[in-house]
Amino acid sequence: MEHVQNHPLNSRARVAIYAAVFLAFLDNFVLLPVIAPRVAELGGGSLAVGLAIAAYSFANLIFNLLGGFLADRFGRRRIVVWALVASPLAIASYAWADSIGGFLAARLLHGATGGVLATSLLAMLGDASSAGTRGRVLGQAGAIIGLAALLGPIAMGAIIMAAGLPAVFLGLAALLAIGLVPLVPCLPDTLPVSPKIAWGQGWRKLLADPRIRVALVAIFGFEAAVGIVAGFLRTILTAQRGFGEELGPVVVTTQSGMLFSLFGLVAISVMLSPWAGKVDQQGPFRVCMAGLVSVAGALGLLWGGSGLWIWVAMLLYGVGYGLIFPAAAGAIAIATAKEERGRGNGLFNFFFDLGLTTGPVVAGIFAYASSVNPFVTGLCFVGLAVVGLVVNVRK
Repeated sequence: MEHVQNHPLNSRARVAIYAAVFLAFLDNFVLLPVIAPRVAELGGGSLAVGLAIAAYSFANLIFNLLGGFLADRFGRRRIVVWALVASPLAIASYAWADSIGGFLAARLLHGATGGVLATSLLAMLGDASSAGTRGRVLGQAGAIIGLAALLGPIAMGAIIMAAGLPAVFLGLAALLAIGLVPLVPCLPDTLPVSPKIAWGQGWRKLLADPRIRVALVAIFGFEAAVGIVAGFLRTILTAQRGFGEELGPVVVTTQSGMLFSLFGLVAISVMLSPWAGKVDQQGPFRVCMAGLVSVAGALGLLWGGSGLWIWVAMLLYGVGYGLIFPAAAGAIAIATAKEERGRGNGLFNFFFDLGLTTGPVVAGIFAYASSVNPFVTGLCFVGLAVVGLVVNVRK
């Protein structure tokens, strides 16, 4: 048993885990904009692009749950290190893939490593943070994820300008591999190997806790709304008129990037504020409810607004994310015992990714079949989440 740490984070361990969180989420934010161009280079069309995006999400969903089980069964540090080492190899495999089938296999491998890594790292943070500080610690982790989302596209653009599209994959893989050298020795082991647990053991107990159910419902409803905004914001911007004509694709892309930057900056600010620690004193219900109300306001503005109101909507989105993520993730850390926290975070990440995947798909189906505005569908998701929160608190 090595690097075992059962006390609150010291500064060295904190920096190491937060650096691992940054690296774990940076890769996806860098790569997401280049998936479609790379598929096109390999001769794929729209169907292949959709399959490539779905392959990552499918593997990620499964390995969120499996990663939580592995982190409880075999110890945190071991699983985190395995996933960190596998991640650069998975990313490099994108560059080596010379066919659509090979590229889809690379996406599956990358989604699997990402699911295991995200779940294990959140469990490690929950273990190593002391009672009363878990919302703040998870809020700081959320801010680091937001920072990765802001810096990822910038890094991607710099690499493409310097060396071209294929270099994005190998350059990012090399960056992650180099980052592991000083990082791995500093990672603590917050949970040693547990007694043998079966795959099906403990899940029902976790889902019976109302705090966990509130966290899962809130993060699912919010991420469904985020997926809808990510998928359909461009349609609003394209419909806006500049000097009597529809805005062109370059202007739309620029505005979309600026709006999501505003969303990220606001979310980071809220997650670094004292609000992130409210879950430790009040539980997740009130904070998650406030976040969902903020998101509902944003969806309402996107449904009927334009111009300046779109900027206000993205500000409200940032507030909602900044409130919900630390409250929901913190609730998982508070409600779970150390030996089950991996599985608790596996459920959290599963519902996170399930919402992000389900939201835009359902909104697209309703928009195509019944001409329902996608943001109205988003409001329905948020409304169902609010009802779910109220029902679980009453129980």
